[in-house]
This record gives sequence, structure tokens and C-alpha cells, in this order.
Amino acid sequence: MGNAGVEAVLNVTRMLKTVAAARAFETARDVPDRTPGQSQFNMRQAMGLDPRVGKALSRLALRRSGSFSWAVADPASSSFIDPGEIEPAIAGIKRDGYYVFKTPAAEHLVKAILAYAEQVPCEARGAGTPPETYPRQDPAAGRYDIHEEQALGSAEVQDFATDPAMALISQRYLGQPVVMDEVAFWWTTTKKAEDADLNAQLFHQDRDRLSFLKFFMYLTDVDTNTGPHVYVRGSHRNIPWSLRADGRRSDEAVRDAGLWDNVTELTGPAGTIMAVDTIGLHKGKTPITSDRLALENEFATSLFGMDYERPPFEPTQLVRRRYVEMPFVLQRYSSALSS
Repeated sequence: MGNAGVEAVLNVTRMLKTVAAARAFETARDVPDRTPGQSQFNMRQAMGLDPRVGKALSRLALRRSGSFSWAVADPASSSFIDPGEIEPAIAGIKRDGYYVFKTPAAEHLVKAILAYAEQVPCEARGAGTPPETYPRQDPAAGRYDIHEEQALGSAEVQDFATDPAMALISQRYLGQPVVMDEVAFWWTTTKKAEDADLNAQLFHQDRDRLSFLKFFMYLTDVDTNTGPHVYVRGSHRNIPWSLRADGRRSDEAVRDAGLWDNVTELTGPAGTIMAVDTIGLHKGKTPITSDRLALENEFATSLFGMDYERPPFEPTQLVRRRYVEMPFVLQRYSSALSS
């Protein structure tokens, strides 16, 4: 048996261990603070068998019943998603792995979030320097991350992070109750193109959770030269064996696998929102002409997997109301909401 065959056998074993570990995580009296490193490794490797494995393992391991975990606030109260696009979004993600919403976010929301990002501290990825206000006129790194605790200082970011229509789309697409488990907020610049791996600008799959869906919003205009999200259409269902191992993949590797005709750049003006199943192959494209600001949240079927945070922040009244209406979805914010 060759190395690939041995690894496949090992991954089947890891798959069984992942189901047991995820079930133990979910049935613990209190939600564990983290997943053991070996269980994280087993999960990521097992998901290399097929891009649909994580969702299957999630359905096997997580068997919740009752209405509590399914409760979602009225999706019509969303500030970002037109309720009329919920069904098309679910169908589009199932078909292609992504959906770009036709209705962009309102201009006043986009301007407020952009203005906030221009003055809140952020961290230059890989530079080892203290957080600072984004040096937009002269950035030194390829990516500047605004950490979740700082991001949630914006009422508009809180609104986006707890959006009920996004939660409902995630539930309907994944077929299970979901938890809002991550907020990411970052600038991508024209500098340090050589740091493509560090800045997630090579093709890869996200394997931080078993089953998940992400929503992205552009806060700046994005065209082919300003860092669009790039997705290999249909790769959320099937990926050639040559690309299934965990890690980064070059454009050449994707081209050699015969997938280049499926590579799609997701562009749009500031306010463009998209739902993306990032178990499919994707990357950020390095900007050439100007920087890009993106905001992202993720809904997953469990906090099992990657280490997660319970960030301290001052919730708005809107978030407090939403927590009452969908406490399971927003459980990661329970400590901030009870303080």
C-alpha cells in the first residue's frame, strides 16, 4: 500500500475518533473552553477524505432535539439581508458553493463600519508589532487584522455578527442548528505579495469546524485588481484527490487538476455581501491597485474544533434582544450579555 493509501486508512480511523470527540464535546455538562489539539488534528485530516465529510460527521455526532437550538429571531429584522433572497441564497450555495446577494448593505451602514475600521487598533499579520491604527497611506504588511473584541466596539458590526437571516440561511443550508462562532475583520493591502501563504492568498479549504457557513461583506469597492475573494465553483462537493490534503495550493496546482474554468472572482461595490461554503477551494487575491476591507462572520454546527473566544464587549440593545430570541445561536456571547 502506498503512502496515499496508508494516509486514507489513517483518516478513516481519525474520522471515527472525530465523531466520538465531537459527541463528547457536545454532551459535556458545560461547553468546553477548547478542543484538544489531537482532536483538532484528527478532524482536519479526516476532512481530507472528501469535502462533504465534515458535514456528514457533524450530522452523526450532533443530534439535538427540541425547538430551543433552532430558535432564530425574525429574519425580516435583518439590516443586511433581504428576506426575499433567503431561498435563492440557499439554492445558490448548494449549487455553486457561494451566493452573492443582489441587494447590497445600506450606504450608511457601510460608511459607519469603514469609518470605524479606519480608527480602531489593528495588528499587522506576521510583523510581531503592537496593534496600531491602520496606516492606510503607507501600510507595511499585507494584512491588518482587527480582533473580534475591538471589532465588536462597533454597533454596526454587532448587528452584522448577530444577523438572524444569516443564521437562518446557515441552519437551512447545513440542516442543523448553528452557533455564531467567529467574527473576522481585516484590511488587505498591496504590500508583501510574497506573504501569500500567511495572508490566505493561496488556494485552501477551511477546516476549523466540521460544518459551517461564512458571510462576507466588502466595505470597499472590489474588482479584479483590489483583492476579490476567489472560489473554485462546485469544490464544496468534490475536489480531485491531488488537492484534498490539508494545506495551501498554488494556482498551477488548481490548473493542473483541470479546475481553472471553475475559478470565479467574486467582485462588487462596497456593501456587497456573499455567503460562502469555504470547505470549497478558495483564496483571497492579492490587491494590486488599492487596499480592501472585509468583514466576515461564521455560523457553525458546533464550537468543536478550532480554539474559540468569548470576547468581552458592551452589547447593544439590539444584540440583547436577539440573545433573548436566539440564545443557542449567540451562546458564545453569553458572558458579555450576562455581565
